[in-house]
Amino acid sequence: MDVITYFSTHHHNLSTQSRTLAINHILDQGILADAFIEVIYFVDEKQKIVLYHALDMLVERHIDYLNDYLDLYLEKALNETHESTKRCVSRTIFHQLKNNKNLYNKEQKQQIVHTMFDWIILPSAVATRVNAIHILYFLVDQEDWIKEQLIALIEQNLLLQEPSFLSRGRKILKLLHKQKS
Repeated sequence: MDVITYFSTHHHNLSTQSRTLAINHILDQGILADAFIEVIYFVDEKQKIVLYHALDMLVERHIDYLNDYLDLYLEKALNETHESTKRCVSRTIFHQLKNNKNLYNKEQKQQIVHTMFDWIILPSAVATRVNAIHILYFLVDQEDWIKEQLIALIEQNLLLQEPSFLSRGRKILKLLHKQKS
């Protein structure tokens, strides 16, 4: 059974057990990231969200899974608009950069920076915004303007945001101010 047929007929859900079954199938069958990304955009919208959650979990456990297909991943993932999917994308990029800040090339990093600022500024779920500020912290050395803009954005939003944003925002501000000194 090919990969599209499998994921079109085996409907997974957001439970950890179901996502683990999907991950195990991907690993057992040796499904490469490009083929899995193709499946994500072939299935219906509900399954697309579930498969993005599975991909997030897979990359957290197998950090190099997407490495050979970063351009394809970013081309698709950074254009997502569904909040649950954006959260997965931001988490995946967060884990990748936490593991290796040099994984992405300069052009890819620029795409990520612009998208993360958009996701912070435009209405996004708090988890997406929290991940986005941390991703930007990882990429702060890419351009001179990133640090100043990130500091200003966090400070501007400290009084208006949810507790999780406040906590991460304060942590990132502390790290950024240490770098300044």
